[in-house]
Amino acid sequence: MSSDISSFASSSIRTSSRPSTPPHFNAMIRTENVQSENLKRKRSKIHYVCRSCTAWASSHRVNTINHVISRHPFPGGSSQTPQTHQRDITSMLTSISSHSALRNGFNEQKYREALIGLLTRRRLPFSAVEWDELKDMMLAGNHAIGDLLITSRRTAVRYIASNYSLYREQLKANLSSARGPIHISTDLWTSPYRSALLAICAQWVGSDYTIQKALLALPECRYSHSGEKQAQLILETLETFDVLRQLGYHTGDNASSNDTCLKHLECFLRDKHAVRMLIKVQTGTNQ
Repeated sequence: MSSDISSFASSSIRTSSRPSTPPHFNAMIRTENVQSENLKRKRSKIHYVCRSCTAWASSHRVNTINHVISRHPFPGGSSQTPQTHQRDITSMLTSISSHSALRNGFNEQKYREALIGLLTRRRLPFSAVEWDELKDMMLAGNHAIGDLLITSRRTAVRYIASNYSLYREQLKANLSSARGPIHISTDLWTSPYRSALLAICAQWVGSDYTIQKALLALPECRYSHSGEKQAQLILETLETFDVLRQLGYHTGDNASSNDTCLKHLECFLRDKHAVRMLIKVQTGTNQ
């Protein structure tokens, strides 16, 4: 009986001393079949080779398991614990956001700024907000914002005007820090809907000594396209940005109304602000 107990104890010790195979054993070790050198017993022998360690190999599986456990432990936990490969059921389900969550995730302010930039910088027509393709593109990203989209050109123009008022003060501050005279250029343009628009642009050297340019205003020239009317609009813009004392050259096309415009502008500046202008006309350019 004592012999049976001792044999059972020894078998238990051998069983417990044998390490369990780590879950990443096959990823770290490759097996090779090596032919025995004994010519009488032509049997192949399994050889264990480590994929990471250079020139490490063994013909004993236990030694190989111990090598993997000591030199290459299983990442993220104990190598003695087998890793399950069963997928969690939650990973197989597609989460569906609620309608309110989709609306809350929509940044309406960023959308308006992006749309304004698209219309003004890329020179798209205001009617672009009514394009079905533009609406479909927005709804493809978020189907819960249909009633938040800008679909009226009048609304788009209103937002552009509000955006202009917001950034006008920043532009005014940049003009006040100019490192020299501020040169202006104007051009009268008639839209396809017969609306006359006067573009008033400025160009100057900024505080960092780089050339700066900006559109100061785009007022509508109603009822009359005369040089006197244009001079009034230019004067209002110069007064708004407070650059009357920093004026440089004026550049325009060869329209005859530009000569009249500069003459009336000279009178307005002299009578209202005591600023004198020197008018010198060059071919193709009014200064």
